[in-house]
Amino acid sequence: MNQLIALALSVPGILIAVMVHEFSRAAVSTGLGDRLPKINKRLTLNPFNHFEPIGFILMLVTGFGWGKPVNTSPSAYKNKKRGIITTAVLPTVINFCIAPVFLILWSKFYSNTYLAYMFRLMFQYNVSLALYNLWPVSPMDCAKVLTAVLPTRQRITFTGNEKLFQMIFLLLLFFGVIGAVYRPFINLGLTFWVRVLGSII
Repeated sequence: MNQLIALALSVPGILIAVMVHEFSRAAVSTGLGDRLPKINKRLTLNPFNHFEPIGFILMLVTGFGWGKPVNTSPSAYKNKKRGIITTAVLPTVINFCIAPVFLILWSKFYSNTYLAYMFRLMFQYNVSLALYNLWPVSPMDCAKVLTAVLPTRQRITFTGNEKLFQMIFLLLLFFGVIGAVYRPFINLGLTFWVRVLGSII
C-alpha cells in the first residue's frame, strides 16, 4: 500500500481513539457533578474539539500519543479521591472495550483492502492509547491515579519529578523503546480478539 494512503487511513483511527478517550473523561466527570467539561465544550463527540497537534503527530509517527486533556474540577465530586480515580480509569477501560468493535468491522470489510486496513488501525490506536495511559507519567491517567492514592510525602516527590519522568518517557518514545515494548501486546490482543470474534461471527 502506498505510504501516503496508509498515513491518510491512519487519521480517522487516531481521531476516533482520542475522541472516545477524552469524551469518556468529560462524560464521567460531568456525571459526577463537574460542570467544567461542558463549559469548555469538551462534552462532545466532535473529534476536533479533542485534537492536540503534537500528540496527533506523535501518534501518527510512533503509534503512541495523546489528545487535548480534558480539564476537570475534582472539588465538584462528592468523593474527591474516588472521583479522580474514576475519571482517570474509565476512559482507558472504554478504549479497551470499544477496540473489538473495529475488528468486527474489519472482518465485515476484509475484502476491501483500504477499509479493512483503516478498521484494523482503529483497533490498534484504541489499544495503544489505553496502554499509553498506563504509564505513570503526567498527564497520563495512571499518573492521576497515583496522585490520588499516594501518601502525601510520596505524592510530593512524584509530582516534583514530573518533568524528569516526562523527558525520559519522550526519549524512550522517540527511540522506539515504547513501541518495542507495547507492540507485542497489541499484536497479542489482535490475535486474541480475531480468534474470539472468529468463533462468534
